[in-house]
Amino acid sequence: MKQQKTLLIIGAGFEQVPAIKMAKLMGHKVVVTDLNPQAAGVKFADDFGLVSTNDKQGNLIFAQQQKIDGVMTLGSELAVPVVAFVCEQLNLPGLSSETALKATNKNVMHEAFIAGGVPTPHSNKINQLSELQEFVESNGWPVVVKPSDSSGQRGIGIFHEGGDLAFALKDAVKYSSDGYAIVENYIDGPEINVTAAVQDGEIEFLSFSHRVTASSPHFGIAIEHRAPVAISSERLNQVKLAAIKAIKAIGLTNGIAYPQIISSVDRGAQVLEIAARIPGGYMREVALVLSGIDMIEVAIRQALNESLSLSEYAKNQPSEAVVVKFYTQLDLGEGVEKITRIAGFDEVITRPGVFLANCRLKALDTVPPLESSTARFGALIVRADSSEEVQTRLQEAMAAVEVL
Repeated sequence: MKQQKTLLIIGAGFEQVPAIKMAKLMGHKVVVTDLNPQAAGVKFADDFGLVSTNDKQGNLIFAQQQKIDGVMTLGSELAVPVVAFVCEQLNLPGLSSETALKATNKNVMHEAFIAGGVPTPHSNKINQLSELQEFVESNGWPVVVKPSDSSGQRGIGIFHEGGDLAFALKDAVKYSSDGYAIVENYIDGPEINVTAAVQDGEIEFLSFSHRVTASSPHFGIAIEHRAPVAISSERLNQVKLAAIKAIKAIGLTNGIAYPQIISSVDRGAQVLEIAARIPGGYMREVALVLSGIDMIEVAIRQALNESLSLSEYAKNQPSEAVVVKFYTQLDLGEGVEKITRIAGFDEVITRPGVFLANCRLKALDTVPPLESSTARFGALIVRADSSEEVQTRLQEAMAAVEVL
């Protein structure tokens, strides 16, 4: 009989639930930490520690108490350096602290990109208004200003000529833990989300999808993911080569890679950033539908030192096309503050091609303002064997649900 191992998952929110459930189905004991004792994953775990996801020492103490065999996170950028710290302190498989820093701090990341020859927009590390003004004077408009180490699209904005640069800097630094922001030239073109499993330096691409984002003032927040991507095979190959360079530049030899890349007509593939974790926003489901490989299984096995070769992972039947449709404040009309009726999400899952139907709000709930990706309160995921068929199935699924 297989010996049970203990896996620590840092974070116990909605997006960690699938990993908690899968690890338990694989026969392991699962312990979780979170600052919220009512987090969605707590009830599925074997034990819970009231520890913040960014508390290195607190998570280390809990891990030692639980005598863990492995540690991981998903969907949480803040937890990535903590996972690396625990791994190093307890000599467990996982990211190094250096790789974790390169994968979470955008200024350090861009330095690694430059050193590794990764095509990426020109950028500067800033924390003074004069530095931002000098960048604009030297490089022109528009510019994108971001926190150095935040996620969920908080504090990110695009600014055109005459834009309020003082506000841009203040808003970005507000969400940064190190007091810095990053400014970069805006590159026009479709944004391609890439997911890949990396094992012993071998890279297996799982998905390429088009990240459809809301317009300002909701810049950067994804409202749809679509695949296959509508770019030429030549441009897709540029994206692949840029992704490989980015993965190598941050030193990722084992783990999940999530590069986000602009496919520019004029400048080719330009890597905006890369994460070294299972991404949120249903990117795990996108990869599963398109590749048949579940990146959560890959991450669990790697964390517990039970890795298979990438060719050995069980593959579900893949599809050629997938769409993720997010429900947000934009679907309800200007000024809507309360949900009056939600219906059809439980029933629509039986329709052909509907992979997931989820809504976290209920009647009389307040609609969250679309200020970050956490304000996306529902989603439909539809799969098919062509772009045309998946759009038809999506429209039929959307007609079968009500969000009023």
